[in-house]
Amino acid sequence: MIWSDTALQDMETIYDFLAQNSQPAAQRIIETILGRAKQLESFPESGVKQEIIKSAGKEYRYLVEANYKIIYSYQTETQTVHIATIFDARYNPEKCKYNSSS
Repeated sequence: MIWSDTALQDMETIYDFLAQNSQPAAQRIIETILGRAKQLESFPESGVKQEIIKSAGKEYRYLVEANYKIIYSYQTETQTVHIATIFDARYNPEKCKYNSSS
């Protein structure tokens, strides 16, 4: 499993935001998101297809954990999951900062 720089920054942003109110709660959410992403090691195509993100030759999928979407792609040739971004599902997906060309 490969995490993009964007996804790692997203996790840091989520933690920092939640930690303003409670560091233990922030840590729990991060661990929950990581645990959910771990399922992709065994079931990489278990996520729902993400229709909003279009990219030539790539299909994006997502898993939902709490209020967050874990957006990823899976390359069958290399059997590699690429975590693209973690997006707060309460916000407009059009404002998602992920650029599918990266």
